[in-house]
Amino acid sequence: MGEAEPDSLPLRSSENEEPSSVGRCEPLQERRSAGYGEVLRIALPLVLSTASHTLTLFVDRMFLSWHSQDAVAAATPGGITYFTVCCFFLGTAQYTNTIVAQHHGAGDRPACARAVWQGVFFSLASVPVMLALIPLGTAILRAGGHGHNVTELEVDYFSILMLGGAMLPLNGALSSFFSGRGKTRVVLWGDLAGNVANAILAYVLIFGAFGFPEMGIRGAGLATAVTGVIAPIYWTYLFLSSRFRKAYRPLGEFRWDSRLFAMLLRYGAPAGVQFFLDIASFTVFVLLVGRLGEASLAAANIVLSIEMLSFLPMVGMSTATATLVGEYMGKSDASTAETRVYTALKLALLYTGFLAVLYLLFPGPFIELFRTRGEHAAPFDEVKRIGVHLLRVVALYTVFDTVTIICSGGLKGSGDTRFTMWAQTITAWVVFVPPVYVMVEYLHLTVYAAWAWCLVYTLTTSTVFWLRFRSGRWKKIRMVGGG
Repeated sequence: MGEAEPDSLPLRSSENEEPSSVGRCEPLQERRSAGYGEVLRIALPLVLSTASHTLTLFVDRMFLSWHSQDAVAAATPGGITYFTVCCFFLGTAQYTNTIVAQHHGAGDRPACARAVWQGVFFSLASVPVMLALIPLGTAILRAGGHGHNVTELEVDYFSILMLGGAMLPLNGALSSFFSGRGKTRVVLWGDLAGNVANAILAYVLIFGAFGFPEMGIRGAGLATAVTGVIAPIYWTYLFLSSRFRKAYRPLGEFRWDSRLFAMLLRYGAPAGVQFFLDIASFTVFVLLVGRLGEASLAAANIVLSIEMLSFLPMVGMSTATATLVGEYMGKSDASTAETRVYTALKLALLYTGFLAVLYLLFPGPFIELFRTRGEHAAPFDEVKRIGVHLLRVVALYTVFDTVTIICSGGLKGSGDTRFTMWAQTITAWVVFVPPVYVMVEYLHLTVYAAWAWCLVYTLTTSTVFWLRFRSGRWKKIRMVGGG
């Protein structure tokens, strides 16, 4: 009887793990081909995993829009500020995925487990820093210039989310042991369990179902914070289980490794900075748009919630791209790594292109999902009118953003993170934020002008990342066994 695949049935175990489909030497013909089957095997569970995050956030926003317009207006500024504060630490810890992939490709399995521990050490060290940043996030929200009621809800939502924010980097590090080796179904199971629990608890706490108090947006934040522990507990249990003890020795490799920790900081910190700069620029954008009126803020928040249907699944595809590039770079096979990025990009554009057509042709029904119930329904007509136009802009924006996300994943998988950091710095904080600030604060242009410039920004960023990937300079980087 053969050994069980560790990600096929979560409760089964075996002494030795069967090599992953990525690590296994696939036929030469498949490696020379586009590798659609391989990309889909690795990417599909990650896409479904991030899609479950998307659906949970989408449902949260929909529940909040049913509760009150102020709640849905506060959700995106509060939520995106929380994610901005956490995303440097998440982006750095999540780079453990590439380090695991490269060592797995090089055949050094114990180093895979040791790399995960370095990610865990970094995550634990980041907790007090993240908590110390709560007052800064609160000050940013209060300076946003939104209405008093909306601002207070933003601050409450942000503060509650931050209590569970420590789980984000830990999630990134622990899940990397599985995603970095191509065992992406394990990531799916953990994320799915946490996200389903979050959606259920959010409904209960937002509306006060089953005897619980009605907490509105505070309940949504509490549900996210509480259920955030589910996935890391599950991944820790599997990581330390008997199935990995012989090949990877996770307990035996529980120690500080200065080389691997330095690698995490050298390549992962720029990736974390890039992630932070990207999200922070959109945080400022949302706060600036909010100054154009509560209808504009609510419409922008609704459109961004819908856009997550495109964005977050592509984050999963980007992680898969980084895994495949890291694996093949670890094998010193840059040619196959390049082919896999092009394949991932074609698949990603097929998905986002389909949604873009829906956004262009049927924006109204998407916006209607967020119509507020009861006496607050009348002002929603103005929100819908604005949202329909913005969603059509997003239809074009999401296609350009897909190119950036996939090319960025490929560059990160090779270790080309310093370029991605500087490119994001220039495009986000020179091309994007300052012009929008001038449009809103000095020229007093409409929300449509701000979003049109957002489209210019995404086109510029996608062009920069595409040209960098096409240049092939990333092929010369050697994280494992080189400089």
